Amino acid sequence: MDPVTIFIIVVCGFAFLLIFGAPIFAALGLSSVLGILLHSGFNGLQAIAPTLQRGMASYSLIAIPLFILMGEVIARTSIGGRLYQLFYLLVGRMPGGLAVASIGSSAVFGAMSGVSVAGAATIGRFAIPEMLKRGYSPGLSGGTIASAGALALLIPPSIGFVLYGEMAEQSIGKLFIAALIPALLVVCLMASYVVGVGLLRPDLAPRNLVSFTRKELLKTLRDIWAGVLLIFLVIGSIYLGIATPTEAAGLGAAGGLVIAFLFKELDLKKLVLILRSTSVTSGMILLILASALLFGYITTRLMIPQKLVSAIAGSGFSPVVILIFILIFLLFVGMFLDIVSLILITTPILIPIITTIGYDPVWFGIIMIIACEVAVITPPVGLNLYVIKGIAPQISLKDITLGALPFVGLQMLAIVILTLFPELVLWLPQVMR
Repeated sequence: MDPVTIFIIVVCGFAFLLIFGAPIFAALGLSSVLGILLHSGFNGLQAIAPTLQRGMASYSLIAIPLFILMGEVIARTSIGGRLYQLFYLLVGRMPGGLAVASIGSSAVFGAMSGVSVAGAATIGRFAIPEMLKRGYSPGLSGGTIASAGALALLIPPSIGFVLYGEMAEQSIGKLFIAALIPALLVVCLMASYVVGVGLLRPDLAPRNLVSFTRKELLKTLRDIWAGVLLIFLVIGSIYLGIATPTEAAGLGAAGGLVIAFLFKELDLKKLVLILRSTSVTSGMILLILASALLFGYITTRLMIPQKLVSAIAGSGFSPVVILIFILIFLLFVGMFLDIVSLILITTPILIPIITTIGYDPVWFGIIMIIACEVAVITPPVGLNLYVIKGIAPQISLKDITLGALPFVGLQMLAIVILTLFPELVLWLPQVMR
């Protein structure tokens, strides 16, 4: 059978199983096995075990459950509330200040957890009631928190970078370093937007005129020592060359548990919940990874990436036009797949194309993760939207979605800026070699 026909059957089988409610790992795995059977017959099944063994027996993958464990511990302690209180005191009085505080605390929380949903849920529990109480519009309140929570995907340590680095065979540490300036850019764009709303539409974001004493500020600064320590354990140890990303994940997970114990917020019941949630989430990600490895194997055997590269090379389109098509494809697929599946399924297909048209794989990793940020705040599978709806049932899903749309535009603006000035991504990795 023609390789292209087999690939079409695999993709259609995957879509068919998803439509009928099969889990993503099962749909991708079964359709990939079908492709192997169509291509190589029953003898081809002998390649499954070696393929999974080569892909799953990776030292870097140990970082996934460790980062998830750290995020679970942080989400179940008072660290998130302390962070929000600090930013609330620092910037709460400026136009749009409560929304800026939400963005800042979400960014720092993302630097400790690397999990988007955890950031949206944790900061949202404190920030949304405060914003609504101060007269902020429901849409701006919900959309800001949903979008700010997505920053955890871009700010190291991000599980998305671990998965991308593994699939694209790129240094995870280098990806973490490359993400710093783009993350700062996105945070600044978001903060500038909500300040603009506060200035131009104070009815949507009334100015907070409550004053705070210096004593309250100093107390709050003392209370965030745990967050500063965790960030140093994870990010600092990587950038200083003390630890690999996997080792840093271990330091962060251990540090989170110790801090929760010192805060007297870790009992046996909570520890069991943390470990159970970590196991379920890690298992889900690794099952999807295993299925994606099979999908990558069959697409390679069918020479689909090579055929796509040849077709694109002969198309006459400029690299920028091809990149635009790739981004449209990622944004469309991201509307229906979770970010883990999006990264694991599309990376093996897209990397040969990206390198062929002359773009750096590290740079593209940053662009891809920003596209994933868009995916978690756009329906129908925009997970952060539903998280905000869950913690703020008084805000309609429509208002949350409309409130998040301007932030989608800001993410796209960030992609344009980073495309025009790729050195914003590549400069730090070159300096910190």
